[in-house]
Amino acid sequence: LAAQRAATEFAQLIVPYHTMPKILENIREKAVAEAREELLGEGYRAMTIRRVAEQLGIGVGTLYNYFPSKEYLAAAVMLEDWQEEIRVFEQGPQPKGPQEVLRRLFALVQNFTRRYQRAWIQYAERDRSDSMRQQYHTVLIRQLSGYIAASLPEKAEPWLASFLAELVLRFASDGRSGYEAIAAAAGKLLE
Repeated sequence: LAAQRAATEFAQLIVPYHTMPKILENIREKAVAEAREELLGEGYRAMTIRRVAEQLGIGVGTLYNYFPSKEYLAAAVMLEDWQEEIRVFEQGPQPKGPQEVLRRLFALVQNFTRRYQRAWIQYAERDRSDSMRQQYHTVLIRQLSGYIAASLPEKAEPWLASFLAELVLRFASDGRSGYEAIAAAAGKLLE
């Protein structure tokens, strides 16, 4: 304890107090919460790193230490919300059979995409690279496929889970379709 105290005192002699970094707690969590409000309220266009930093009372550079770009900050918000949706799915009543798994996953994706649809449209308007979106798409399909595969009989074709995951994602995220749009096709594939 005495050695720690001496080290602290020594550090204060070397580094003047006014140059010591401001110690802030939960910057990442606070930034994600503020960015969520911006995304859902004002939209992607209005959300900026500068605006989020100002709302938190921190420097822009500090926020860039946590999120290298606006895109990464927006992705962090959506990822956190997606993980919460998945947690609710996993802790909810266990679906009985693949059709019920598909129906619940469809509802989950549909609710999530409705929440962020405006932000995605604004993001697409900026003509950004699709590489980040493609990476998330791949991970999302893999995640959905895992839930679907767990509900399928052992004799199911190896491609079926990922195909059904793509089907769920495509129709649930279009903003126009209900589960009935894929129910018949899924039923035939599951026979």
